[in-house]
Amino acid sequence: MSKPAQGWRIRIWPWLVLALATLPAVWYVVDFESDIDPEFPRVVRPTFNSYPPPAYRFAEPGDTIDHIAVYVAAAAIVLSGWGLFRGLRKRPWLAAMALSLAGFWHAATPGPLMDGWHGLGWRTILNSDAPWAIRLFLAGAAAGLLVLILWCVGEGPIDTLWKKAHNHGIAWLIVVSTALILLRQVGWVDHEPIGFWPRWIYVWGLLAWALALLRVLPQAPAGWSRGAIGAGLVLLWLGLDFTGRGILWHQRPLHRLREVVPGRIYLSAMPTYQGLELAQERHHFRTIINLFPEHTPERSPLWPDEVRFAHEHGLNYVGNEPGDDPSGENFIAQTLTLAQDPSTWPILVHCHASMDRSPAWMGLYRFVVQGWPLADALREIERHRGLRPKASVTLLYNRVLPRLAPERSALDPTVPVLRECAAGTADPVAGVIASPASKNRQDSQALKALPIERR
Repeated sequence: MSKPAQGWRIRIWPWLVLALATLPAVWYVVDFESDIDPEFPRVVRPTFNSYPPPAYRFAEPGDTIDHIAVYVAAAAIVLSGWGLFRGLRKRPWLAAMALSLAGFWHAATPGPLMDGWHGLGWRTILNSDAPWAIRLFLAGAAAGLLVLILWCVGEGPIDTLWKKAHNHGIAWLIVVSTALILLRQVGWVDHEPIGFWPRWIYVWGLLAWALALLRVLPQAPAGWSRGAIGAGLVLLWLGLDFTGRGILWHQRPLHRLREVVPGRIYLSAMPTYQGLELAQERHHFRTIINLFPEHTPERSPLWPDEVRFAHEHGLNYVGNEPGDDPSGENFIAQTLTLAQDPSTWPILVHCHASMDRSPAWMGLYRFVVQGWPLADALREIERHRGLRPKASVTLLYNRVLPRLAPERSALDPTVPVLRECAAGTADPVAGVIASPASKNRQDSQALKALPIERR
């Protein structure tokens, strides 16, 4: 490793970086958004959760915080590789590389997963339901990394290694990194917003480790272009990050996939053909409901592939087709009725980004079909979006809830709150309601014909 650096400034800067890295996490649990929806600026949009919605969204497996962890772990691999290439003593850098690889794999295979799929994380080694080939591969990789680490650190007594690390100013960074990474595995640190703090703790542990490596990184040889070396390392870093995101995609091939009712209803963004192939092996969908009107100019370029996949695999495909219902409310009633038919399960419901139509549909399903209180349904929408529902969702709910669930709408305390939030705002869809009163009664009766599920 490089020579011990002197001066408190050199020793303190990694801790300043680590401290600054905690600020985003704190910010996301105290900063409640108050932006106005420009489409309907007079509609009030309250927050129904105890913490700001972004904290819940980022805490989801495979979302923002896990991507940050992959990014930092990739940097640690690059730093370890340079140290192995340029360091005078190879064994410590070999150990650093092994630890960085283990951290990278853990970051790229976050859980929990759905429907009993085993995943590719280290915990799969102990999963008796996972294929033996995968378990043996992961166990062999883990054993190999462990043996390599023990061999590398076994070149001297522990107290000697500690003194060397202390002289280089990285001993306590390594201690903090180890403590944080181990703390990530402990369930008792996981409080609301669920998943938020453990995922940040892992990011900070990886960052402390990367800072320790950066602190003792060997210098470039004389005559070498530092710019070229830096550019090469950055390209390698980005390549590893891309690889990690590919592993994340394999774990979760459908973007924003959410389990609404296990084994029955799932939510996602617009799927790709390849993503559907992987997801179908795990979830065995029978029906796909596309909430987006793909006959409009805003259609997704992935739509033809989705339709082709449904036809090739014998799935029931339900699209928001053009018709005599410009408001889309009859389509909503139709899909809610369909979602109660066991012969259609499991169902994948999606729009394009799973930010507007899909979570709004999920809220209707919770309230109309499952009998959730409306406030709980709105809380779930906020957590899924990472934002409050758009003002148009407030207008939509004010229109359709009395139609789809008249008795519950009359009793739920949050229904009049939403009406008050939209007071003074004209609903542009109200004048194009497609169905007469008799049709409204038929839709309501159709929904009542099947049993309402209760939480």
